[in-house]
Amino acid sequence: MTLFFDSHITINTKSFELDPSESKHISKVLRKKSGDKITVTNGKGLEWKGKLFYNKKNMLVATKQIALEHKKKFRKIQIAIAPTKSNHRMEWLVEKLTEIGVHRITPILCERSERKILNTKRLIKISITALKQSNNFFLPKIDEIIKFDEFLENNKNPILIAHCSPRPTKLLVDYKSNFKKICLLIGPEGDFSTKEIEKAVTLGHTAVSLGDQKYRTETAGVLGCHLLHIHQQKK
Repeated sequence: MTLFFDSHITINTKSFELDPSESKHISKVLRKKSGDKITVTNGKGLEWKGKLFYNKKNMLVATKQIALEHKKKFRKIQIAIAPTKSNHRMEWLVEKLTEIGVHRITPILCERSERKILNTKRLIKISITALKQSNNFFLPKIDEIIKFDEFLENNKNPILIAHCSPRPTKLLVDYKSNFKKICLLIGPEGDFSTKEIEKAVTLGHTAVSLGDQKYRTETAGVLGCHLLHIHQQKK
């Protein structure tokens, strides 16, 4: 199945004009013609199936045949992570987290963060591409960058703060919970500061470890979310 994306469609949409970039890809690259079938999602669980045709303005239009809304089977995983020093690595991270099925990605500005500015629109485009390639019907929400302290103050979900300091922590691979929503907190290359770790723990959040080996920020983010995803699939 080749999946396409349109944020505006709903289960009640009967027909719509395809976005010019999608339309060009469908007609010029995939060489689809009038009467061919197409599957579209809005990134909110919708699977919309229809047929293609050209209107009087020679614009590519899809008309509905059937549509259904998927429900998330597992708990919602949010990752709050310090942006990587390299833009390319951050883009790779967003791509892989989308494939895993993460619900929300929140870039955080920590004491030891080296990158303080992100092109959020660029990251969303990359996430949409990954969504289509992996045939995933749920697009993660990508937030604007936020300060660490502000994130802790505004967050209402349980947090697992993964760090490398020697203080006692639980292994993430052994972590068990029945929460419907969970947030994994990953720091910058130099790890969270002692002050940041203590603040999170003081607020009642759980310190966890990814193991004895140290990882790059983007590797830790993918590994941590994958462990949470796999664990909940075993339930």
